[in-house]
Amino acid sequence: MADERDEIRARIDIVDLVSQRVSLKRSGKNYTGLCPFHDDRNPSFYVDPTMGRYRCWSCGESGDIFDWVMKTENVDFAEALQSLAQRAGVTLRARSNATPPSLREMYRTAMAEALQFFREQLASHSLATDYCSQRGLDGATIEEWEIGYAPNVGEALATHLKRKGIPLAEAKGLFLVDEDASGGYYDRFRSRLMFPIRDEKGELVAFGGRLLGDGHPKYINSSDTPLYRKSRVLYGMNKARDHLSKARTAVLTEGYLDVIACHRSGVKGAVASLGTALGEEHAKLLKRWCDQVTVLYDSDAAGQKAAERAIDVLQAEGLRVRIALMPSGEDPDTLLKTSGPEAVSKAASKGVTPIDFRLSRLEERLSHEDEAFWDEAVAILGASTQHLEVDRHISRLAGVYPGYRDISAAQRSLSQRIDSVRRKGSPQGQRPVSRAAPEHRAVQAALLSHELVIFRALYETSFQSFVWIAVVGQQEIFATQPAIELAQAIAKAFPSEPPTGPPSGWIHRIEPESMRVLLTDIAQDLRASNVLEDTLIDAIGFLRKQAEQRKIREERQGERSQAERQEILNRLRRLNVEEPSEPKDDEEDPFA
Repeated sequence: MADERDEIRARIDIVDLVSQRVSLKRSGKNYTGLCPFHDDRNPSFYVDPTMGRYRCWSCGESGDIFDWVMKTENVDFAEALQSLAQRAGVTLRARSNATPPSLREMYRTAMAEALQFFREQLASHSLATDYCSQRGLDGATIEEWEIGYAPNVGEALATHLKRKGIPLAEAKGLFLVDEDASGGYYDRFRSRLMFPIRDEKGELVAFGGRLLGDGHPKYINSSDTPLYRKSRVLYGMNKARDHLSKARTAVLTEGYLDVIACHRSGVKGAVASLGTALGEEHAKLLKRWCDQVTVLYDSDAAGQKAAERAIDVLQAEGLRVRIALMPSGEDPDTLLKTSGPEAVSKAASKGVTPIDFRLSRLEERLSHEDEAFWDEAVAILGASTQHLEVDRHISRLAGVYPGYRDISAAQRSLSQRIDSVRRKGSPQGQRPVSRAAPEHRAVQAALLSHELVIFRALYETSFQSFVWIAVVGQQEIFATQPAIELAQAIAKAFPSEPPTGPPSGWIHRIEPESMRVLLTDIAQDLRASNVLEDTLIDAIGFLRKQAEQRKIREERQGERSQAERQEILNRLRRLNVEEPSEPKDDEEDPFA
């Protein structure tokens, strides 16, 4: 598969590909234009054909040809691969674990037969129709969402599928039936209102069932099957996708009936995770279709805890997040019944920011007089990159900050504590934040200019072997954390031999994505636009010298004999350093 991707990358010109959607103008070695991922008024989007990547300095979106197709056409990687392979004239090898077409068609037939069976059963069972009436599910809603019923009979579905020629062993793999100790088959779902689950393309892949009557568990959802991975499917996505592609905002709820209630109330972007906590794959799916997610969970303790986790998962994928907790004791389904569609729509639109949400929870739990409150509040504010919002909360909280009568002094004290957390890293554990161009520029700027020269030289084919030896074999010469992490990423991607050829052919091997973005940004840095052999040798020599000085200082701090101390001084003299202090970059670094 890797060879196929490399061949596709070699055949597809990223400038030609992006030009189909964005008007690009040449600017030096790169091409620039208006970013298609945000409301860009001044060109902040560029394509680097040498790196084989695109990048927006404003919103932070970046990637290669596969990312471009996935994000602009709202498809997953497999679909992007197929599309680009066809464009490049590359024939993809059949995957060894792929389901044969005939078997997959049988799976689809089995699922369709099960759906028809459940829908036919609904009308003939008063327990199910009475429950639907109580929940306000009218005939049109039942028809639109294909709601059915699994009767409380041990082998009703199994018998139906067998009559239709469906092998029950295969139906078991689809979580429709199960097998007892004697080898007989019985229904997985019994006495349950049935909700068909379709993926974003509309294919029926699973079922969920809500128990009618007493017993546990209240809900049963299909486990992973040949058709279904619950970590990659959101309920209602097939109906929400067209709305999301235009509005770019999703509403995340907790269950089937909540999604249905939202759609009935005009909130057409509502979806829900299925029988599992919101995960990374769910967030990636949402990111393909929208830019912002409003979390609309119950206001009880479990709902708030789930909302906390959803914030981290969604922000890690670069999604903007709002939290819109339901009124106490309500969910979208019950609110629709008691107060009407406008109340549901209003609840979904009243989202607050993650900082507002977390500080509000904190203020409900702890008093302003409690020092633990301020420790947690500072950790929350220190972990955020939303500086204007942080300043707003500093101004608000300064009025209740203990020990200060002067508001300005309280604000300064809070700001200092928050800055300290940002410098050291929050002791509470920093939360993931979305990718943003300013953050990457800050990381890039944090590199020493000599470090920048070394990594920039990696793009030149004549220097690649030389640089690779320095990066992989002498990682201790790097001083800044971004350089250390980048050197480690390169060594991991190329442990035994250097990269060869233009970066577009090998940068995709560097992990994680943040390191690929950093390499892309380095290519645009004017401090190392023209790397010469002498410049590269000087840069490596300078960093080696600094590394040796750091080592000597560490040794000098320990207990040493007189002979050892004399040897350390001799080494310092050989380095032409009189005192073991950090060299000043503006004096010794000709690239600064």
